[in-house]
Amino acid sequence: MEEARGYFEFLANLGLTKHLGSMEATRQLLAMARVEEGEFVLDVGCGVGATPVYLVKERGCRVVAVDLLTTMVHQARERAARQGAEGSIVFAAADARRLPFADGAFDAVIMESLNVFFEQKLQAVREYARVTRSGGYVGMTEMTWLSEPSPKTADYYRRTVYADALQTHQWKALLEEAGLEDVEAHAEPVNMPQEGRGRIQRYGCSGMLRVMLRAVTVIFRDKASREFLADVTRTMPRDMMRDLGFGVYAGRKP
Repeated sequence: MEEARGYFEFLANLGLTKHLGSMEATRQLLAMARVEEGEFVLDVGCGVGATPVYLVKERGCRVVAVDLLTTMVHQARERAARQGAEGSIVFAAADARRLPFADGAFDAVIMESLNVFFEQKLQAVREYARVTRSGGYVGMTEMTWLSEPSPKTADYYRRTVYADALQTHQWKALLEEAGLEDVEAHAEPVNMPQEGRGRIQRYGCSGMLRVMLRAVTVIFRDKASREFLADVTRTMPRDMMRDLGFGVYAGRKP
């Protein structure tokens, strides 16, 4: 996770959080995690804050949103203020593997595209379960291998975006090993038109324009960013999307 900080800082500078499945995955996640109107929800790895704002405006939830990077937290606070949701969200910097909350504090704990970046995934999922109330749900969306990837493809994702994905049955088993019950799992291929529509739904047309303008500025000014993008493009496997999808997973805390 520590070696991925540069990648996350790059995304924070763009004002973007990248989740495979985009808004479709988020909607599936909230349904599978039984997030009801007015519930107290923890969003772990909130990124630039799109999902916490959505939870407030569309579900009337009270939200605590945490991210490891203070730059992400700052971006998230700004987004919530722009969209009039800041009064219902508490933002903080925190490590997902050592959450600073009491046992059973939340009705639901969710995260999107987070656990792929952890070597000790089970430790993190047990921590999510710890802060969820009895009868509440832990839910997550994650990059998922739909079939066994080639070593070259798996290594490409580990090396470029520091993501170590699992297959559907492995993600499901992880939640079960953490003590969650009635675990549900669903995975599907990445649909690129759906991804594009979801980005616009999540950030709006003006938001995506800001992201593109920031990207041009960051790439022009920052040599490390230029080198990162050049490496990603140069070493991209032809079959990089063939086995890749997104998965949605949720389980109930007994």
